[in-house]
Amino acid sequence: MTPQRVRELTGWPPEVPEEMILSHLGLAQRQFAQRLPGVAPSSQDAQDAISWLAAASLAPLLHAFALSGAAKVGRLEGAVEWRFLTPVEAQAFARHCQDEAEKCISRLAGMQAAWAIFLASV
Repeated sequence: MTPQRVRELTGWPPEVPEEMILSHLGLAQRQFAQRLPGVAPSSQDAQDAISWLAAASLAPLLHAFALSGAAKVGRLEGAVEWRFLTPVEAQAFARHCQDEAEKCISRLAGMQAAWAIFLASV
């Protein structure tokens, strides 16, 4: 769960400011901990869930600022393959990111439940 992993999952260019991604990763870690208390974020599914949650919260903000021409993220326009999304596309992308996070969380919750059943049976 690094800015680089968020970029890999989303296809965002390196010009997306690391500080922006890091702030959303912090929020995503707290969301993950609330959803799955006691689950360490050490597995690949946990790290990907956190990365997808960060992307889901950042996508609408990133594209809204970029579309409004805010200087804070205007430098993103220099990326060769970067295309800003419309508000509808940004919301759809955020939903996609949230869905991917939910898949990871569901797998982790299933493993957590299976482990609890196993422990109860021994």
